[in-house]
Amino acid sequence: MTQNTRINPMAKMIGIYNNKGGVGKTTLALFLADFLSSVTIKGKKSRVLVIDFDPQASCCNAILGPEKVGGLRETGKTLPHALKGRREGQSETDLLEYIFTRKENLRSKTKKTRLGNLDVIVSEAELALAFEESASMEDVMEMASWIKASLSKHYDFIFVDLPGSLSKRNGFSLIGAFLADYFLVPIEPNRININAIPLTLKMLNDIRGWRGNKKPFKLLGFVLNKADRRTRQYKLHKDELVHYAGVASCKIYENILPPTPKLSNATDDSIQFITLSERYDTYYTHVKKLVLEVIDDLGFSVKAKQEKP
Repeated sequence: MTQNTRINPMAKMIGIYNNKGGVGKTTLALFLADFLSSVTIKGKKSRVLVIDFDPQASCCNAILGPEKVGGLRETGKTLPHALKGRREGQSETDLLEYIFTRKENLRSKTKKTRLGNLDVIVSEAELALAFEESASMEDVMEMASWIKASLSKHYDFIFVDLPGSLSKRNGFSLIGAFLADYFLVPIEPNRININAIPLTLKMLNDIRGWRGNKKPFKLLGFVLNKADRRTRQYKLHKDELVHYAGVASCKIYENILPPTPKLSNATDDSIQFITLSERYDTYYTHVKKLVLEVIDDLGFSVKAKQEKP
């Protein structure tokens, strides 16, 4: 891990969640984390961590690559390994030792904004399942408190990538839901995904109840992914989106992620990107505007250069 002067005394912890799979949870977590780790806030680069609570580990694979992630699993350097040590009373368990960095590429010359250092904690399916088979709600809450206490002073932003299925039976992923101070819900505006919104809102309400009044969170809003407001499909479902945003007392973000293969390619770990504009190609501005809108809701102002691919 690299050291840096912190911007904020306590990390902003943002959960990315939707009950429906395939709506862009990992994509949104990666884009937000990558952008914020690369730009300047209050004159300093922010420290950003992604915690992958999806046993499939899509987000950490996209950041570190499957070969690196596989090696960490073999050497026992994943979050479920850390939880196992903690539960077994290993007092020397230090969560900071389970953090790994995708380092900024300084070898290539460029005047554009580089992808910055980005820290990751890796998931692992078998031990995550083992935790869920024996963990109580009290265990989940204790682990969430331990993780927050261990990490919140070291980072400015912590993104929690969550799987679609959450319930009392999914204790490992539920730890991540208990960490979040804020939630963002990515949505594709089509009939199948609109139908899933009530279950998503119900789960968030359940999480609110399980966490209790002393550990509240804020639902920031819905982020439209693979969306085009000019299409008939969007126009058909716009009123339903507005309705559900009203039910949840949250916003629908003005800036969207368009339906384009270029943004899908941006999550491909086999493609080596050096700069933000390389990753997002001609859609850099779309991602930048969305990040600026989200970060404004978190109380920050980001200095991001206008770049052309």
